[in-house]
Amino acid sequence: MNSFLISLSPIQDIYIKEEVYGKKIYQALNDIFPDIHGVFRVSSFFGYFFENEFMLEKEKSYKIMMTIKAPEYFPSLIQKLFRKALNKETIIIGENEFIIKGIVSSDKTWTGHYNFKNIMEQETEDLKDNLKIKILTPILSEKKIENKFVFGFDEIFFEILSNFEKYSSENFNYLKNEKNEIFLVKQEKYYTKKIIIENVLKNSYLGEIDIFIQENEYKNLIHSIFQFSRFNGIGKMAEYGFGQILLL
Repeated sequence: MNSFLISLSPIQDIYIKEEVYGKKIYQALNDIFPDIHGVFRVSSFFGYFFENEFMLEKEKSYKIMMTIKAPEYFPSLIQKLFRKALNKETIIIGENEFIIKGIVSSDKTWTGHYNFKNIMEQETEDLKDNLKIKILTPILSEKKIENKFVFGFDEIFFEILSNFEKYSSENFNYLKNEKNEIFLVKQEKYYTKKIIIENVLKNSYLGEIDIFIQENEYKNLIHSIFQFSRFNGIGKMAEYGFGQILLL
């Protein structure tokens, strides 16, 4: 998987009123690159994820993140995007027109490359025992017990594991039972947030989790799993920018 930033500039001042603008961005890029349908995700404009109404100024640059999940599509797609940026071509997002100003692939926080095999082959000593996971954009959840909204580390880890198994075509179900021996959840803090999507009030949460990997033999695997989730996102509507985490 590969993540990079696209810099866009509106050709005129734009007032946006949209519940999930990441969905419009996803649709626009899917129209340009139909071959990658279902194997990419995007973010909304940086700084505006939590805004349902916001203003974008003419000729000012705004960044979005794009992640290509299938590496075979990345070389040709990035070449096409560079060409479009060089030629100052435009992209229509919803009813608004933007100039593609540039591609950023060297941002240490937001860009990068994920390779499961490479992480598994890394020297264990080079990997940290402590992992700090920061949930930057809301994880959507509809799980309830006795009509109460349920969330927490187990729900997050099991969701990541389910997607990781599909990605790697391997069975890691045993980690659900052995996780308490493999790593320790030192601290977890969550903040609930109500979000309106298609006129329906949804439950979501953000937060921070600190874990300590106790078993060295699993260190590479645990790093692989959480690095995967950084690129893949967590939970519903991750393709539109929800469930974005950073590893600190």
